[in-house]
Amino acid sequence: MADSVVSRDLDVLWHPCSQMRDYQAFPPVEAVAARGSRLILADGRELIDAIASWWCKSLGHGHPHLRAALMAQATAFEHVILANTTNQPVVRLCERLLAAANGLDVQYWGPQAAPGRRAGHFSKVFFADNGSTGVEVALKMALQFQQQSGQPARTRLVSLANGYHGETAGALGVSDCGMYKEPFASWLPACTYITGLPYRFGPDDPLWLDASAEWPAIEHQLASVASTVAALIYEPVLQGAGGMRLYSPDLLRRLRVWADVHGVLLIADEIAAGFARLGPMLASHLPGAAMPDLAVVSKGLTGGMLPMSAVLVPERIYAAFDGDWAERKAFLHSNTYAGNALAVAVANATLDVYADEAIIGQVARRGPRLRAGLAALATTRPGLREVRGCGMMAAVDLRRPNGSAIDPTQRTGWKVFQAAMARGALLRPLGDTLYLFPPLTIADTDIDQLLTIVTDSIDAVIRG
Repeated sequence: MADSVVSRDLDVLWHPCSQMRDYQAFPPVEAVAARGSRLILADGRELIDAIASWWCKSLGHGHPHLRAALMAQATAFEHVILANTTNQPVVRLCERLLAAANGLDVQYWGPQAAPGRRAGHFSKVFFADNGSTGVEVALKMALQFQQQSGQPARTRLVSLANGYHGETAGALGVSDCGMYKEPFASWLPACTYITGLPYRFGPDDPLWLDASAEWPAIEHQLASVASTVAALIYEPVLQGAGGMRLYSPDLLRRLRVWADVHGVLLIADEIAAGFARLGPMLASHLPGAAMPDLAVVSKGLTGGMLPMSAVLVPERIYAAFDGDWAERKAFLHSNTYAGNALAVAVANATLDVYADEAIIGQVARRGPRLRAGLAALATTRPGLREVRGCGMMAAVDLRRPNGSAIDPTQRTGWKVFQAAMARGALLRPLGDTLYLFPPLTIADTDIDQLLTIVTDSIDAVIRG
């Protein structure tokens, strides 16, 4: 109808990460509510949010504790400039976030944690608006650190092949994401990409904790730029937009040793993998991995309720920016909504829920069910290859029965997406890679229903 929300939408709204012509044949659905792992549509149907609404709804939709914290803070103040002001909630969040990121026990970051900073790897928190700007902060911080530490020649940035770090210029510059980046390549910062990564299927892979076979070639690539590198940025263990690929945590341990020898900073983009998505609070905490110099967190930081990101910084990096104003050492990055009070309140509430509802334990119990279900499906569908997963995520590639790639112009993944929407799940595959990335709190019954929908949708497209 001419006056429907959908028709009005197509008149005025340019949707993100979309070819708008697709919406003419497959219009957007109208959401009117969301609860737990489900979206409620205007026509009364429900969709299981299988991708946690772009990977951020770690605690599902409408969590009552987060909502209550948001409303309570709104009665005090919504936002006050963070430069030259402070407040109890933001200090409290920094203390708790550092404790959690430093791998301390829940008693040090849960709702009953005593005030004050505990000793650990990270000692300071720098706030930004969203994941991309958080990456920008970390990159700028690393470059300025090298300049102020007597290493002005260290201006090069290094990333991993297939990596993705965001859509702003710096973040896109260190991303390896094909058509997302190609139109802007001429004015993005230069970056060296490390290839030949030790990809694995997950913790059950016999080589999960061993990257020794791939390391010599990786070390050779690093050697050619070792004297000029300021920082190496990576998504720890899970490469999201690059195809939901998992690599051995042992690579991070080896990079840590190499970086320490050569004076290079490591930046962990924990935006997607952090906050228990892969199991521990940070993916950098996985057995066999290693801690970075800087870590960027977002998405799960507020349970996906409000935009916020933070860069976690160790004392030695912070110290390089300390000095009199005339020394021009200050880190002069600013975002208007840095430390937004509403987002801070929700982030504190998010940490409450992670502690009180034992979210890490829930992931340990439910994650295997998600992965096992997808693996079982692949045993009976020869067109499903390379099942992989860790924590509360699982992925599989859509292929021809002989294992060869499907012609991307057929848009098989797009067709599966449409079939799943009709059957009650929001999937949104990455090309022909189908992944499940639901809220960490998803019920077992929803996991089972989601797997049934995935099965029926794949069959409708590939077998139909």
